[in-house]
Amino acid sequence: MLTFMCFESSSQNVYATNEKRWSIAASKGFVFAHSKDVENTRGAHPWGIQADYSWRKTDSFTYKKFYGFPEQGLTLAYFNFDNTVLGSGVLAAYFLEPEIRIGRKAGVHFRATLGSIWLSNPYDAHNNPDNNSYSTPVSGYASLGIEPYLLVTPKWQLMFSASYRHTSNGGFKLPNKGINWITGEVMLCYFPNPKIDIKPVLKHYMQQPYKKFLRCDIFIFGALRGIDDTTTIRYGVAGIGMQVAKQTGKTHAFTLAFELYHDNADKQQMKIEGISKSGTKSGVMLGHEFLWGKYIFSQQISHLIIRPGIIVGDSIVLSMIDSWLVSILKHINRLRIFLIFD
Repeated sequence: MLTFMCFESSSQNVYATNEKRWSIAASKGFVFAHSKDVENTRGAHPWGIQADYSWRKTDSFTYKKFYGFPEQGLTLAYFNFDNTVLGSGVLAAYFLEPEIRIGRKAGVHFRATLGSIWLSNPYDAHNNPDNNSYSTPVSGYASLGIEPYLLVTPKWQLMFSASYRHTSNGGFKLPNKGINWITGEVMLCYFPNPKIDIKPVLKHYMQQPYKKFLRCDIFIFGALRGIDDTTTIRYGVAGIGMQVAKQTGKTHAFTLAFELYHDNADKQQMKIEGISKSGTKSGVMLGHEFLWGKYIFSQQISHLIIRPGIIVGDSIVLSMIDSWLVSILKHINRLRIFLIFD
């Protein structure tokens, strides 16, 4: 009996490892002047330095959570924006890196990062009136990157990356056009223990059976948004909805949803224009879900109704009118949260 138990414990843990990685990087890029209001940042070439710590666990819990074994980590970076209006920034963020192996010594990471950034020179009516990019010293930070790499030795890895980076305070204080900059990095990575070959581990877990689901969700969403950039007054948007999702494959599902919401910003705009109509709207949505373990990434298109009974033509539009429905959804105990930004 004891021999049997020891054998079972050994077989269960043979694929469970905990890989750690330390990295440093040098970064150089250019500012993307995405609006005429930030033309004074065009031509800037930000440079920076970056340090990362990451880990990867290859146990059953991680596989059920992500349907894979991505790197997870923390990053700390300094950027000089090469522009007197923008100044400089220090960011701290969490990142997630799925990986595709190409042979035994090469591959590609895809990095998604979310965190905060401290910025040195926010808008000030007297001291920095030309900064339309940000008006608060602390803003949200997000980036996406692609990172091809070469494993030089079992413990040392050379990585090159291209990243799109963005800062914003969500419009809580204006001006807030944001900073968008594109960078290239050269990164040197060190593994205290030799890097794991995840292919046989992944193959083992992918052979496990799964059961397709039919899921019903009830969701809520809300936002604060303004009518235009000439005022700092924000109006509430809030609503509810129901969605049915049918899984068609291990990582795919299709959805049908209905939503009903009230937009006080539109109601206020109609009031200014002398229009006496309701700010209540509704819509029917069709969509697709990419199932990544316990996380769901969703894309949807809508047939919108401005007011109950009045249809907006026959056009299909993305998400809600005058809003961007963020399609990164986390499925937690069948509660679905939608974030809406101007």
